[in-house]
Amino acid sequence: MIKGISLLKRKQGISREEFLRHYEEVHVPLAMKHFPFKKYVRNYVTGDAVDFDCITEVWFETMEDCEKAAAFSVSPEYKIISDDEEKFMDRASIVAFLVEERTTG
Repeated sequence: MIKGISLLKRKQGISREEFLRHYEEVHVPLAMKHFPFKKYVRNYVTGDAVDFDCITEVWFETMEDCEKAAAFSVSPEYKIISDDEEKFMDRASIVAFLVEERTTG
């Protein structure tokens, strides 16, 4: 399985509660319609220890699914996702990367 992580920051002027509500109620259903995620987890940061608000984890069953998602992310159709992100995320501060996950226990 392929895993991607994104560090997300809320848009200035948006409260943590507004960020979380929009992400869960609007953005997640929208993303699930357009991306072949096997699993989609949002980890909301509590406190002010770091300069982001959410660690998002997505899993893809295959590298082909991951590549499809990457291709969609640079297509004109991605505008529906980016327009929604503009409403609640600081898109310029997004950090995204693939990881090799190892677990114990």
